[in-house]
Amino acid sequence: MSEPTGNSGQALLQKAWDYFKEVDTWPAVDHIDTLLFREGIHLEEALAELSSDLVRGINWNMPVNVNADQRLQLTFAGAFNCNHSGPEISMYLRLVELAVSMECGLYGDLTVRTIDANNLPVLLGLNSLPGDPRVVYRAVQLATQEPAFSGTSFHPAKVGTDAAYANSWALSFDRRIRAFFGVTESAESYWVTRQGLLHPSDPEPPSAPPTPSLVVPISLHPEVADAAAERFESGQYADAVMRAFQAVEHRVQNLTGSSDVGVKLMGAALGSDAPKLVVTRAVGPSLPSEREGFRDLFKGALAGLRNPRAHGPHYADDPDEAKEMLAFASLLMRRLDHAEAQLTAQAAQGAAAP
Repeated sequence: MSEPTGNSGQALLQKAWDYFKEVDTWPAVDHIDTLLFREGIHLEEALAELSSDLVRGINWNMPVNVNADQRLQLTFAGAFNCNHSGPEISMYLRLVELAVSMECGLYGDLTVRTIDANNLPVLLGLNSLPGDPRVVYRAVQLATQEPAFSGTSFHPAKVGTDAAYANSWALSFDRRIRAFFGVTESAESYWVTRQGLLHPSDPEPPSAPPTPSLVVPISLHPEVADAAAERFESGQYADAVMRAFQAVEHRVQNLTGSSDVGVKLMGAALGSDAPKLVVTRAVGPSLPSEREGFRDLFKGALAGLRNPRAHGPHYADDPDEAKEMLAFASLLMRRLDHAEAQLTAQAAQGAAAP
């Protein structure tokens, strides 16, 4: 239940309720401002300890611009925090409970969604109503600030003339009253439902579809494992990646007999229509595309992965990404196995020729 955060705010609520209880109408803001001032409390100070969950009819801009016709009205929670408000709080909850029962069809025609001074004694029983009809009248006025009822109408009557209250009010409700089914046994339960109706929580964002998870266990090429394993296991991930691609570079040098390095080496070994090393497996129309693609993969591996780790800047590698780069080095090394097998076959054919 909302409540004031300090004594000044509590004083404002109590003075407003005491006035309301005495004359059956809400006080002018100017009147409450004067009463507070006489006790050394500034209106702005009191309002700073309240919220719109407790008080309505006020301009919350500071300093407050007081209009002579401006009426300060308490909500259900505002009244609940005041002394001597028990009878009106209880009566209001009975009105809500009655409206719910009517919506459920317990009192005849479902289309009747109005409670007024004429049908209330019939619906609840005259003997069950408060002895002072003004309690009911004040409870109805509380309803003007509450979402349980969609409309209210009433006519102020002269104080002390009970008969004047007989036809002075009516409450209407709609399907929203269903939200209060079973929650009128306590003020706190009512308030929780009331706040949920006025301030519905944001809907939960749709859950993202589950991210596919695929773990691919592989055995690295032996030459990559020999070059990188010790450094990777000791946490030197960048050095492990560098060593793996250096191993790829050294093997290309050994297979081609070239002393070139890096991108130049890869271009010379793989970059013509009759490359020194055949790392492709495609035949027919796809062969040129695969040849160019693997040439660029070998060149990019040295330019983009080996060189930065050999020459700097020296960034720390994430272990998972390092694994992926080692797997890439392993792929290149296995294509060099294919190229070496081609060279061996060609040498065997040359040796067998007469």
